[in-house]
Amino acid sequence: MLKTNEELKELHGHAYASRFDETQLPSRLERLIANMNFTSQDNVVDFACGSGLLMEYIAPLVKSYVGVDFSQPFIDIANNKKKKIEDLAEGNFRAKNVQFECASIQDFCRRNPRSFEIAFAMDISEHVYDEEWLDMLTSMRAALVKGGKLYLHTPNARFFLEVMKKHNIFVKQFPEHIAVRTLEDNVTLLKKAGFAIAKTRLIPHYNVLRLLHPLSFMPILGACFQARIFVEAENRQAP
Repeated sequence: MLKTNEELKELHGHAYASRFDETQLPSRLERLIANMNFTSQDNVVDFACGSGLLMEYIAPLVKSYVGVDFSQPFIDIANNKKKKIEDLAEGNFRAKNVQFECASIQDFCRRNPRSFEIAFAMDISEHVYDEEWLDMLTSMRAALVKGGKLYLHTPNARFFLEVMKKHNIFVKQFPEHIAVRTLEDNVTLLKKAGFAIAKTRLIPHYNVLRLLHPLSFMPILGACFQARIFVEAENRQAP
């Protein structure tokens, strides 16, 4: 049964925010960043930034970093994390170029058209139904300059564990994951939103299941071992 917006917001409250922040591995973030390209002149926006996990890695390397999330508990954690890093860095952390905002993606993008060279959509698409996700993607593209890039990371619906979760075989799907998609489904929605696809990759899981990734090169059954989707999309349209 489809969940309402209020039910989805409740799922992403204080309990989820605290649990999420405690379970993220630095190796996962470092692997994702290795697949991205940005410069010291780029203004970047982290959509559904959660607790600001990318901030410490990205902010020192770019002109400005803005994190946006609809969950106030996540934004509170992100701002507390920012303050702790500022205190520890004693002025060496570029705090002035970091900002967190509690807002919907659509509203934020309406207020910030053509403002960013880089956008991140890390582990958000699986939390949103198709119609709203397409609306979000269209808004994200409007917030990017021409030539701006969107980096997307999400679980792969064809991964054997996701298939098991879908059919409740030994494991259950996370209640927040309401729309785990295939690579093809993600690409289709990105193109509908006006993005051009620059690059796609099927990458390993970030926990012990990453050891199964070599099996992804097998014929026929290989698709069952491709755990995560990574897409680099580009806004090639003029304002």
